[in-house]
Amino acid sequence: MPKSTTPPEALLRSVAFVVSDLHRVGRAQLDAALADEGFTLRMHWILACLKQEGELTQRQVCDVLAVDRSDMVRLVDGLEKRGFVVRRKDAKDRRKHLLTLTEDGEKAVARTQDLVEGTTDRLFADLSAKDRRTLHRLALRALGHPKKYADTDV
Repeated sequence: MPKSTTPPEALLRSVAFVVSDLHRVGRAQLDAALADEGFTLRMHWILACLKQEGELTQRQVCDVLAVDRSDMVRLVDGLEKRGFVVRRKDAKDRRKHLLTLTEDGEKAVARTQDLVEGTTDRLFADLSAKDRRTLHRLALRALGHPKKYADTDV
């Protein structure tokens, strides 16, 4: 049995391990903060996508967020039941379901965004604003996304 909860030096020297551990800790903190309001992080992501795009097919949201289709159905069912999302058949292709944010959904995404931002601030409290922008920019670059998204205060 290990003598401490500190990971071995070899793991702490591994970028992959440290990034994975940061994800694990951050996800746990975000999920806990959102759970107090009856949300999950993936629910927040769906609401945020719809807020920006206005209307998307369920499949488009799955693709953007890398969420399995069966999980997406369950998540949207919950959001729809709470009145945050409207799901309707696409008139042009009845196999597709279009998702739209409701007025209550707009309020919900504002609330979840506040929770995400507050939790993120606490998670990265030991980093300066400059360090946070650098971390964000490097993560975006590693994922192949434009760095312009890190050029705002985070």
